[in-house]
Amino acid sequence: MPWHLFAKAFGWRNATDEDSETPLLVVWHPRLRRHFTGSDAWKRAVCLSIHAPQPSPIDADKKESRS
Repeated sequence: MPWHLFAKAFGWRNATDEDSETPLLVVWHPRLRRHFTGSDAWKRAVCLSIHAPQPSPIDADKKESRS
């Protein structure tokens, strides 16, 4: 699966950390302040992006009072 295409659609970017002997792929998001490294970095970025947000406790109280 082309994980890097999906991740780029969600705004993820890539960089290379060349300080070590072998260059290291870094996938990062400017607004989320998150980054992933390694062979599954693109996949982990996509999984984080498509994960449904957890409702905050304040929203849960509002939903209960409306019922």
